[in-house]
Amino acid sequence: MTNVKNMNTHKTTIHAKCPLNGSWDYYTVLIETKEFIACEQIEELCDFVRGKSLEQERIAQNLHASLGVQSKLTLLGRHGQNTELKVVIE
Repeated sequence: MTNVKNMNTHKTTIHAKCPLNGSWDYYTVLIETKEFIACEQIEELCDFVRGKSLEQERIAQNLHASLGVQSKLTLLGRHGQNTELKVVIE
């Protein structure tokens, strides 16, 4: 999405278990869209992945596919003490 005028940006935090070692990973979810999305809808979608054992890329894909609107989803993940990963889907 190159045109960022009039974009709505939603931000929330979720957590999931690492499928490789079982540790908790924490994510910041950023959704940018020109469309209207109710905060309750975003929370409901995030509740579907919260606490599950999923890879960050799969979490991002599931959330983005479930939104139902044209959007850019950024998932910033914190893994362990020093590792961060950023996944962006448009």
